[in-house]
Amino acid sequence: MSFIFGGVRGRSDPELEAANRRHRLRMARDINDTRTLADPDRAAPRRGRHWLVLALAAGILGVLTFLGGGGEDVPITADCSTPGIAVASSRVTAGTGLQFRLTGPDDTRYVVTLDGAPVRGDAGSTVSYTQTPAGPSLELQQCLSPTLTIAAPAGDGPHELALLEVAADGTAREVISVTVTVTGTR
Repeated sequence: MSFIFGGVRGRSDPELEAANRRHRLRMARDINDTRTLADPDRAAPRRGRHWLVLALAAGILGVLTFLGGGGEDVPITADCSTPGIAVASSRVTAGTGLQFRLTGPDDTRYVVTLDGAPVRGDAGSTVSYTQTPAGPSLELQQCLSPTLTIAAPAGDGPHELALLEVAADGTAREVISVTVTVTGTR
């Protein structure tokens, strides 16, 4: 493992070293590099690989953060007959993530709205949306959605998160809503 921690350099080829020296001197004359011309046998400073190891470790931690998920799921009981919506907290700070989950029949399309405007909850690649006249709709898997996240609105006060059921003809009707209080707007 000495190659990772900058151990002994490999065997050197004298012909290759001589060719590299001639090339370095030729380039130094072309660009008028007086330091190299004054001392042509001075070795170039050796760079360590510690930055490469640090970047690799940071990349691995970043990937693990995204794959690890966003924490606990919002608690809700799966109900295949009655649509429902649950939020992680009824009080959120403006601009932070508002987490929620949906339940209801599998064969129905649902649109989520925040203060009447359709929104797309982010759950990574586990949810696919289809565009409908009412907005982006999703279907539940096994009567339950994963934890979805949207940005909390900027205005202080109560905001309505509603679940709309989309009919086969494209019309939508509200089936349930919850009120979320937002604080912390500057």
